[in-house]
Amino acid sequence: MKLKNLIVATGVTTLSFMMCFQAAAQTRVWSVGPEVGVSVSKYGKDAITNEFKSGAIGGMFLTYSILNSFAITTKLLYSQKGASFESIDTKQTLNYIEVPVIGRFFLNKEGDFRPNIFVGPSFGFLAGATNKVGSSDRVAIDGYKNIFNNFDFGVTGGLGLNFLVATETYLIIDARYTHGLSDITIANGNVNNSAFGLTAGLSFGF
Repeated sequence: MKLKNLIVATGVTTLSFMMCFQAAAQTRVWSVGPEVGVSVSKYGKDAITNEFKSGAIGGMFLTYSILNSFAITTKLLYSQKGASFESIDTKQTLNYIEVPVIGRFFLNKEGDFRPNIFVGPSFGFLAGATNKVGSSDRVAIDGYKNIFNNFDFGVTGGLGLNFLVATETYLIIDARYTHGLSDITIANGNVNNSAFGLTAGLSFGF
């Protein structure tokens, strides 16, 4: 009797471990991929009158999915921000290495189409700045580190649309808004970045 109970217990334990490993494989998934897109940005708070300008976004992302309803995504992006000053016919571009860390909340637990909302902090590291006057070429701003702060902290959030296009492969479209909380200038006053971004990427699970 004891031997029979031991065999049953061993079988149940083995089956339980197999189910746990299978569940873990289904609910915890890493994915990685490239991402490109466009942004429109301007300066806020104490900035003089300015308008939105367009820019480019590109880089990579890494996602860790937990359960079927939540994931954490970290991105490493080249992101152009700045503003347009129509009164002096000038477009100013700030080039950032941007690292958003966002939590994704999926609106459905499975399917070929998985919409989600996301929010999280964004860390920006200034890599350069340019001015473009009229139709002339962009000109690098010498000594930009003496004008702008090297670090920009903000919050970002938006809507994501995930489309299954192949096994473990999704087309991901993200629309987000990033609101800068840091003063991006060294001079007196307080100026922040305000940017909208639209990106598309391919997510490869592993």
